[in-house]
Amino acid sequence: MKQRISALVACTAICVFAASSAFAVDFEYFKNQPCSELAKELDALKAAEKEVSERMKKADSKANTQAVVSALLIGWPFWGPTDHGDSNNMLAEIRTDLRYVTKAQKVNKCS
Repeated sequence: MKQRISALVACTAICVFAASSAFAVDFEYFKNQPCSELAKELDALKAAEKEVSERMKKADSKANTQAVVSALLIGWPFWGPTDHGDSNNMLAEIRTDLRYVTKAQKVNKCS
């Protein structure tokens, strides 16, 4: 039991250390960019976020349409949740970068 707790504590410490260093590298990258580049980066990230969100909505709509059509044709709807695993991961990365860019803009005092 004590070994499991020790292993859990060690794993947690490693994860926290790795996450903090990854944050430092990404934020430092954005912090060293000029305001004009940060503005372009922000626009590109917002456009990417919008595109991924729209594609997720289209996939849900297509799945709902297929369920209705299958119910009409064979009497049994093939209904299931749409897998958005990759899209959710992309959105998480985009939103993280958005936070870094906005924080870098505040630090650099961009208007």
